[in-house]
Amino acid sequence: MRVTTAFKRLVRLDGVNVTDVVFGINTVTIDVALKRRKLLCPHCAHSSTARYDTRTNASTWRHLDLGVWRVEVRATLRRLRCPTHGVVVEGVPFARPGAHLTRDYDDLLAWLATRMDKTSVARLCRVSWRTVGRACQRVVATELDPDRLDGLFRIGVDEISWRKHHKYLTLVVDHDRGVVVWGANARTYVARRTAEDKRHLANRVIRRKHAVVPTHAARRRHGWPSGPGRSKSTQKLRAFCT
Repeated sequence: MRVTTAFKRLVRLDGVNVTDVVFGINTVTIDVALKRRKLLCPHCAHSSTARYDTRTNASTWRHLDLGVWRVEVRATLRRLRCPTHGVVVEGVPFARPGAHLTRDYDDLLAWLATRMDKTSVARLCRVSWRTVGRACQRVVATELDPDRLDGLFRIGVDEISWRKHHKYLTLVVDHDRGVVVWGANARTYVARRTAEDKRHLANRVIRRKHAVVPTHAARRRHGWPSGPGRSKSTQKLRAFCT
């Protein structure tokens, strides 16, 4: 069995042929070539047989390690002209757009991030702390189910804090399926929604910072109380909007 055939079975990358294997000190570089002839835009479904040009520098992706060996996948890619995104580098089937990691390595980092902290994941996989975060963002952007909020019947809401109670995370759980369906930075989310509500109310009622009391016709149109309770309601409204 040839070395290229053996590594093709070891790495199991879809849509490519292994053309060469280069052994370094601690790194194994696997040169691959795409099987397809059509060029695919990495950002949309556009495909074309006409290439714009071929890149002079080869692209490299980090793949799953083989024991103590660091594995890198290398390929020379072409560029195409997309009617929507302009001139872009063709997409590859084994990596997400804009990533320097293969899809398998992205999935591994994202799964480990759900079991341990990012610092431990970075030390175990020999990557940077920020690389773990970017891998998680790519996996969530492509693999998160868009219909996860449909059919909710029993939910649970919980909040957790970290860094000496200065940051908060709110999670919503579907009890029937036992999965987390939504999460956000609680303080940032609440503050942003409160600010939006204040701006919306201020634009409807108070056009200036020191606005006058709304007219009687405006109070009747918006269903606000008139008469003796008018001044207190106006004071509360001004206090909320400032």
